Amino acid sequence: MTHRTAVLAHAARLARHAPSILNTQPWQWRIGRHTAELRPDPTRLLPHVDPQRHLTLLSCGAALHHAQVAVHALGWDVLVERGDNPLARLVLGNPAAQRDTDLAAAITHRHTDRRPFGAQPPSDEIIADLRHAAENHGLHTHQVRRDEIPLLAATTARAAADAAHRPGHTAEIAHWATGRPSAGGRRPVPLRALHGPATGDGDIGARYLVLHGPGDTPADWLRAGEALSALLLTATLRGVACSPMSELVEAPWPRGLLATLIGEPCHPYLVIRCGYPTNDEPPPATTRRPEAETTTYLMGASTRP
Repeated sequence: MTHRTAVLAHAARLARHAPSILNTQPWQWRIGRHTAELRPDPTRLLPHVDPQRHLTLLSCGAALHHAQVAVHALGWDVLVERGDNPLARLVLGNPAAQRDTDLAAAITHRHTDRRPFGAQPPSDEIIADLRHAAENHGLHTHQVRRDEIPLLAATTARAAADAAHRPGHTAEIAHWATGRPSAGGRRPVPLRALHGPATGDGDIGARYLVLHGPGDTPADWLRAGEALSALLLTATLRGVACSPMSELVEAPWPRGLLATLIGEPCHPYLVIRCGYPTNDEPPPATTRRPEAETTTYLMGASTRP
């Protein structure tokens, strides 16, 4: 493996830690001497939960951002070429000053935290930092006000109830929640918990951000994933726990209600719940797919330097 290929292999390795819908980790990397191509993994799609593949694209976008951060932290420039197949191609540039080293260090420490949050909310300064991280990728966030929480609660509860009656939806979640066989064994996925406004279980300090933007194309959803990654890594650096609430964007009507809540023409991509857990212990880490499952190497490349 050349040194340049080793940089891209390292990036793909760290990208395995990106957040994903139901922890499906639905991405594949194809690495050559100077490029790394990102594609969705057709074996890990969710036809009932995510029929339009929006959340798969969001997940792949998060992996793409993780990979870019990893390359920057090693001291290289990287060009991102975007398309349909592959979704994106990373083209390694020239050596450069190291940057994003703090975000890269946060990658393996970031975990989705669905536990109840305590009464102390994140400060306005921290929330502003999270919103700025998304804005750096061309996306916007709406901070849900306290008087808007009842609408968010009602939408959350109704979306969960409706989803339970969609054919195949519950079975698909159960399948991924209990794990599925692979070369890496069975990988349990945390059951999705609706802590927060719908449950009244002590989440009084939680803050909610709605990630949104102007478009609804596959490229828009991929960019939303990049913005989500930047927001979550920034939250990790600031000591704030987060849990994405994907139930609210799995069907058209709750997305419409979210747009109404935002109060402007837009396309909501995700709701992110932010706060401080009542338990100081970190949540258990979810198992990551083996590199052999997520990454292939073209002729002339190897799996290790």
